[in-house]
Amino acid sequence: MKSRIPVVLLACGSFNPITNMHLRLFEVARDHLHQTGMYQVVQGIISPVNDNYGKKDLAPSHHRVAMARLALQTSDWIRVDPWESEQAQWMETVKVLRHHHSELLRSPPQMEGPDHGHAATPKRIQTLPEHLPRPGSGLGLRTGTARPPCPQLETGCELSCA
Repeated sequence: MKSRIPVVLLACGSFNPITNMHLRLFEVARDHLHQTGMYQVVQGIISPVNDNYGKKDLAPSHHRVAMARLALQTSDWIRVDPWESEQAQWMETVKVLRHHHSELLRSPPQMEGPDHGHAATPKRIQTLPEHLPRPGSGLGLRTGTARPPCPQLETGCELSCA
């Protein structure tokens, strides 16, 4: 069987509060990518926005992170990452994506093989096929080195990877 490209799904947003539909977005994206036969989603990351985002009635980030952690207690593949919310100021989404990309390069998540339940061997960073929608981010994720999963940004129904 052809090896699948490992993918990490990343959702940035206020999560004020996190809802079942936020979690459903991950499930739908994972199911779609798996159905293509080309991708293996190995992790999902929820990244709550910083308190300085400026949204009216935004709950403090430590509460939004705590709510997300509670909502994800039963998930074995989605986690909350507080990094974005802990920054001194609001961060542009592209900077958050770059941060997570560099973290994945530093320490890739454990990847399950598509049929064998063992760790898959990372290959090269690749991008989503041209027929999938994506905003231009210019992240330069293509490299010639062994690679961790390519982060895919979830914003509504968009997936992004430079």
